[in-house]
Amino acid sequence: MSVAADDPRPKKVQISDTIRREITSGSRPTGQKLPSVRALAKHFEVTPVTASSALQILVDEGLLTSVPNRGYFVVQPEEPLSAPMGGVDMQQRLEDVTSQLSELRDRVDRLEAERSMHAAKDQ
Repeated sequence: MSVAADDPRPKKVQISDTIRREITSGSRPTGQKLPSVRALAKHFEVTPVTASSALQILVDEGLLTSVPNRGYFVVQPEEPLSAPMGGVDMQQRLEDVTSQLSELRDRVDRLEAERSMHAAKDQ
């Protein structure tokens, strides 16, 4: 398996997304040891540095832990990835932000149209 050349995301992000999906789907259960960095690099057809960077993303997210001289292991996240944040569902927050962005875009479009009309009158 290799990373997609036509995917605009960095290779390390593509790899971390793939492993994250495996973890959240349950195909990589808590406690499972991941293949070595070299084996992952070979599997994804990337350099070991890229594979290591992908794993570090997941360590930073709390999905993996690194045990020196042993490897990387899946850990139980403190909160499920779909858990509400601050009592608000992330999907709802995303919808709210998207709505606000749409409203702002409309306001900017109206202001730019008014500005163009005023500029045309002044000439």
